[in-house]
Amino acid sequence: MPFGQMRLQTIILLGLLTWGQANGQLILTEKENLDWIEKLRSEKDLERRLTILRTRILADTNVYVRPIGDREVIKTEKNKSKEIGLCRPLLIVEGNYINITNDTDPTTIENLVKELTTDNIKQFEVVDGEKAKSLFGQNSWCGVALLTTTNKKAKKTLLRYKI
Repeated sequence: MPFGQMRLQTIILLGLLTWGQANGQLILTEKENLDWIEKLRSEKDLERRLTILRTRILADTNVYVRPIGDREVIKTEKNKSKEIGLCRPLLIVEGNYINITNDTDPTTIENLVKELTTDNIKQFEVVDGEKAKSLFGQNSWCGVALLTTTNKKAKKTLLRYKI
């Protein structure tokens, strides 16, 4: 394939990805978020659960909707049939909040995700719905990941990313 043709295909692919992000296709609906939480609950292996969490955090980093708030879609006449997009899940490391927002540097998020391993995490619980809202406030409406670290060093490492 000639270089020019390959370059054109790359530009088209990047354009489609950008268009999809700008049109809210990566923003989870309430049902998709509940499915994600259910997938976490059904998985028993800690490493697989952490992989699901890491994947979600990194996918959420790709969605950037600064002018209209943190990960929300405003309904208009044109998109009134779309469901409102949701925020990110809240991470709590032994009582300390790690709240990732649109303003969080992507490099910081990537470094945090690298630390979410079985070397640093020994237990992982998920809380959602009304229980999460009553315990952790409005920022928890997409679910809360309660993480227990393996030791003090791991806790200190994760809390460097307290945002």
